[in-house]
Amino acid sequence: MPKLTRPQIWAHRGFSHSYPENTMASFHAALSLGVDGLELDVHLSRDGHLVVIHDERLDRTTTGTGLVVDHTLAELKQLDAGSKFAARFAGERIPTLDEVLVLVSQSSRPITLNIEIKSGILPYPNLECLAYEAVSRYGLLQRVIFSSFNHFAMRNLKQTYHGSRIGLLYTAGLVDPWRYAQFLEAEALHPLFYSVDKSIIDDAHRAGVAVHAYTIDDVDDMVRLAADGIDAIITNRPDVMLQARNNHESL
Repeated sequence: MPKLTRPQIWAHRGFSHSYPENTMASFHAALSLGVDGLELDVHLSRDGHLVVIHDERLDRTTTGTGLVVDHTLAELKQLDAGSKFAARFAGERIPTLDEVLVLVSQSSRPITLNIEIKSGILPYPNLECLAYEAVSRYGLLQRVIFSSFNHFAMRNLKQTYHGSRIGLLYTAGLVDPWRYAQFLEAEALHPLFYSVDKSIIDDAHRAGVAVHAYTIDDVDDMVRLAADGIDAIITNRPDVMLQARNNHESL
């Protein structure tokens, strides 16, 4: 059996299997498990605040309706972001990015924060740069990687702040994706997990590019990717992934 790596475990939207996604409850729960990183999504409110929510619309995860960007922060903070997941989470609110950055800055462990820039469907001008500047204010740039399906946003971020760390999200089975990563000076690839294999990971590593795959909730997939040398897995089930990693003698 090939030697397995010990991949980092990043909680996708926090501990989103058991807590309402992208809420402080979800992030606190993930950190209490001992995850290596948190993944979250950012949008802009109507009055220019960075808010943590996945969808462009409020309807799926909150008691609100319509677009996030059509509401002020004060209006967004009135919404319930927990009760649609389960009644016991009623009263959870949409966090600001600042709230999460405070949490990460106070962590006793060096948590990686993966901030996904959600400018692929709605055009948020300079959302990526606003997020970078927020992270900079907290002195967390070395612990944050920015990612997006909007690679124009990643290029803009890298050109504006050359020291920013970026990961390229994608779903397709790309040929030689590390070459594209090098072209954009990206530190990492963030592929959908079944579009990546050992040859891609090995070639990416030879090119100095890390590979962080999403969204892995099955232990067999995690073990396969660990055997292939994956750097991090992004999961809705950090509890299961951490236990599997810690119980696997070779990890």
